[in-house]
Amino acid sequence: MINDQAPGVPPVRDEAPSVTGSAVGRFFAGLLVPAFAGVTGLFAPLMVMASDGCSEGDARMICSAGTQQIVGTLPVAAAFLAALLAVVGMASRGAAVIGCLLAAPCVLVLGRVVSFALAGG
Repeated sequence: MINDQAPGVPPVRDEAPSVTGSAVGRFFAGLLVPAFAGVTGLFAPLMVMASDGCSEGDARMICSAGTQQIVGTLPVAAAFLAALLAVVGMASRGAAVIGCLLAAPCVLVLGRVVSFALAGG
């Protein structure tokens, strides 16, 4: 018979490895994002100092008060959202882990790219 096993051969187990990785890997990946979010939240508002060279009637985007507010608050808001996504990703199971832990660094990068574009443009 096909289903009979030869003597001395161990049975084949029907278990697949976890798609989301080990708990230790998820923990470290989840801690890296809040660490980078903290660095972003602390140092990104310093980009507002790009407006130090502004003079009366300067047409650069960073010279307006509204743009300076956006450049100062966008990285901080992105850092908070990324840290929140990382915590949710560490606490979740299944596809939510991968989605949250991949979305968190994307939020950080997007916040910084937009702020750099506004400060330098």
